[in-house]
Amino acid sequence: MLDLANSSVLKSKQAKVTTASNIIKDVILVDLVELYSPAEIELLQQAQRLIDDGKMRVQCLKEKRRHEETQREQKETELHEQAYRKALSALDGKSLSELYFLNVCFSYSSSSVIELIQEYDHQHYLASVQRWLDMGESKDIHFEQSPEEVRDEWKEGIAAAAIEMISWPCLKFHRDYQESKVSYISPKGIAEDFPHSIYNAVIENNQSNLTAECLTVIQALSAYENNVAKVQKILERLGQ
Repeated sequence: MLDLANSSVLKSKQAKVTTASNIIKDVILVDLVELYSPAEIELLQQAQRLIDDGKMRVQCLKEKRRHEETQREQKETELHEQAYRKALSALDGKSLSELYFLNVCFSYSSSSVIELIQEYDHQHYLASVQRWLDMGESKDIHFEQSPEEVRDEWKEGIAAAAIEMISWPCLKFHRDYQESKVSYISPKGIAEDFPHSIYNAVIENNQSNLTAECLTVIQALSAYENNVAKVQKILERLGQ
């Protein structure tokens, strides 16, 4: 968001009127007053009053712009929060392997979201999944992330990357430079097919980039999830 309330243009205007006012008040009407007639003094005093009024107008304009900026920022925050919740909830019910697959696909489209899985992460996650397969969710391994912890992390990365892709022009105001005066175009808002359209597009564009290391992790995750499902079925039968 551009901080127009503290823009260089308004700061320059405020500095100029302050300088002009001080010259009249502290120099001309003090040190040089004897060089001017009473009528000229009156004109100078009127000029000072007009300049001081200009200072007030610049300050009022700054306050008005600051208020407008606050309103725009609040609107953007609301839209971002709504979109993030929608993007996150759309991931509910997805398996770990599906989340890993989608997260990696997003990593080819975004470089700023830190929760996205990078190529150098595959070895780490493969080792984690292999430990889950061998030992289950052992509470003795304090340094290891649990399946639920990585699930939340991967979901957050996917949602953040999806928000990044639609942020402009869907969630942010932007300047209309076609107008001579300062004006903004409102964000388009959240599309009805969000985030599914974004998820599908990212998969279509990037699934061919997945490396063998990535696919190995996805296969290991699928094996882990199959084991968990089998255990749950056994427990359900025992409980009947």
